[in-house]
Amino acid sequence: MGSLEPLQRDFEVPTIDLSSYLQDPDSSQASTVVEQIRKACATSGFFQLTGHGIQKTLQQQAFAAARTFFNISDQEKRNLCGKPGRGYEVMGKQFLEPGKQPDLKEGFFIGREIEGATPPFRPFQEPNIWPSPDLIPESQFKLPLLDYYRSVSDLSFIIMKILASGLEHSNFDTSVFAEFCHEPISSIRLLHYPPHPDTKDDSLVGTGAHTDFGAITLLLQDGNSGLQVLNQATNEWLDVEPREDAYVVNIGDMLDVWTNGAYKSTVHRVINTSGGERYSIPFFLDGNPDCTIKSLGTGDSMGTGKTYTVEQHMLSRYAASYK
Repeated sequence: MGSLEPLQRDFEVPTIDLSSYLQDPDSSQASTVVEQIRKACATSGFFQLTGHGIQKTLQQQAFAAARTFFNISDQEKRNLCGKPGRGYEVMGKQFLEPGKQPDLKEGFFIGREIEGATPPFRPFQEPNIWPSPDLIPESQFKLPLLDYYRSVSDLSFIIMKILASGLEHSNFDTSVFAEFCHEPISSIRLLHYPPHPDTKDDSLVGTGAHTDFGAITLLLQDGNSGLQVLNQATNEWLDVEPREDAYVVNIGDMLDVWTNGAYKSTVHRVINTSGGERYSIPFFLDGNPDCTIKSLGTGDSMGTGKTYTVEQHMLSRYAASYK
């Protein structure tokens, strides 16, 4: 075990304060933030972000919208189902971990609003599906969630700049990040986990063990624990305790491929053992659909010798995880 001790010590989910970077991205304090984030992405692939500038009231409004939505009737929710990446997802729709039962969660996807878009729509660019104002007033759902989406989207672009800065001394050409962030596939996903059943059946999980599909994820948690990250060196699960107002940020598969693993996409899962209802709101930055996924330095693309567009990658991962 002696050879694993450094890995055990380095594998953590640190909390990083972004405020000094936002105040002056060229300051020495901002450089420290860039290095802290680089180190986190190179080890666990996860960190918690505070000082991010998103108002607590907007976060609270987003959670209130989620609770309101998931409390309407099953039939009313099912009437709002759409294609993957839009609208309501019924409980057990997704299978993220082979050998496990369907995920014990329900969700609602909201993507980027594309003004003036007309059919036929590209995958993941269909219009959003909204409850009628008679069912849930727009002031309680659509409007605060669109404000929240825009705020977290802007924050995700800042994080991508920081991630590019962290690679300045590598041989990676990160100029593609600007293309990637132009008119991206991106979404927020309202998630509701019921209390975990009182059972010893380990095939039941809230969200099965997986890596995220896109570039980065920004997760807002309520006060209930459940998120776990796998230290593959020791095969141990690390609990990520919720921090008020903080975002859990993690690297997805696209950045892992682009950086040849310099930034790590790490396996994680959710098991809601809090004893109560659990709500979370991840934001996924998946990128411009025509952007190519391949190593930005030397080496293979996804270990196959092929390259993929964002759209092709997302379609493949969704097809594999949805029934």
